[in-house]
Amino acid sequence: MFSFLHVADIHLDSPLHGLSRYEGAPVDEIRGATRQALANLVDYAVDNAVPLVVLAGDVYDADCPDYQTLLHFAEQMSRLGGHGIQVIMIRGNHDADNPMTASLRLPENVHVLSSTKADTWRSPDLPVAVHGRSYAGREILDNLAATYPAPLPDLFNIGLLHTAMTGRAGHARYAPCSLNDLTAKGYQYWALGHVHDHEIVHRDPHVVYSGCIQGRHIREAGAKGCVRVDVHPDGTVQTERVILDVLRWMLLDLDLTGARDLDDLRLAVTSGLRDALAARQDDRMTAVRLRLYGQTPLHAQAVRDPDRLVAQIRLTATDVSRRGVWVEKVILDTTPDVNIEDIAEGDTPQAALLQALKDLEEDPAGLDDFKADLRDLTAKLVTTDVEAPDLDDPRIRAALIRDARDLLLPMLTTISASPSRPDVPHAH
Repeated sequence: MFSFLHVADIHLDSPLHGLSRYEGAPVDEIRGATRQALANLVDYAVDNAVPLVVLAGDVYDADCPDYQTLLHFAEQMSRLGGHGIQVIMIRGNHDADNPMTASLRLPENVHVLSSTKADTWRSPDLPVAVHGRSYAGREILDNLAATYPAPLPDLFNIGLLHTAMTGRAGHARYAPCSLNDLTAKGYQYWALGHVHDHEIVHRDPHVVYSGCIQGRHIREAGAKGCVRVDVHPDGTVQTERVILDVLRWMLLDLDLTGARDLDDLRLAVTSGLRDALAARQDDRMTAVRLRLYGQTPLHAQAVRDPDRLVAQIRLTATDVSRRGVWVEKVILDTTPDVNIEDIAEGDTPQAALLQALKDLEEDPAGLDDFKADLRDLTAKLVTTDVEAPDLDDPRIRAALIRDARDLLLPMLTTISASPSRPDVPHAH
């Protein structure tokens, strides 16, 4: 039996723009997370005497701003070389051939496959051949898999490819190919990169995305790592995920239905976080994005003073986790605990406003009548990490109208409940 590690998308020293603006953010831990995850990978390979590492692209996030990132990667590869571990890699769209990354010679145990044609590396010690092709530029729109050679007989053939296949949500469709393109090639294992979530696309032969080794933001939530592959003498393949990340990103939905005040909020957050952290089964730092939902009287207070609500949540998270959790963001998807029909009845300004919002929700095109010029606002948002909503998308416009209604409902309820103002005599 022999083993190898399938790794991809390290994105070493990936920049995290605007991180310091987040209150309480563990800046040092997040900025050093990719380096520590890489060190964890090397430790695992050395401790378990895994003789081969295949790396399916995107070691770096882009061409490096200086040599420190390159030197750090080279040092870690030297650690592997010191234990006789070979590293076979291709470059992906983020670390395609460019002057900085090409100018530094990597250690002798690291073999970068060619970008001009499909390349093959044969192990001098193991019954394995690795086939692959590096990207020559950032955008590869050709089917690279079609250019890979036939499998070598009597060897375990690994295909190393950086691809979105026929498409994966959130990933550019680079090096497109079909599953049949891969399975028909005759290789025993396809080690894929580019998609940051772990996925076993096919078994026998195995077609696998290892996922990235460290999540860098909330869109990369969940456990991250690499895949250990054990090849038995009879040719059977066994895979196992190896978790390497040091900081975990987590999405947590919390139902606040019926919560009436900040004490109820604190209890709900405490219970939700404790359950989520218990399921995590380790003590790694966790960045949490909380989405609050449900019909609750607390919605009105959240609308009036959202900063206080978020402060209470962050204080509760600190208390629950002893600073092991950072609340990255709070999304308020609650709805007011009011009966819309009661407000909508009668001939009142409040009822007219609700009817107007309802009409807009059913026909968002009515927003065009307002002729709002958002060009200045959109231009200012370009310089921030805030994304302007696409008001040309009817679904987005309808959702914004519902948000506006829920924002106004607590205030409309207060106005509706206010006693009538007594008549004031005119001054003579």
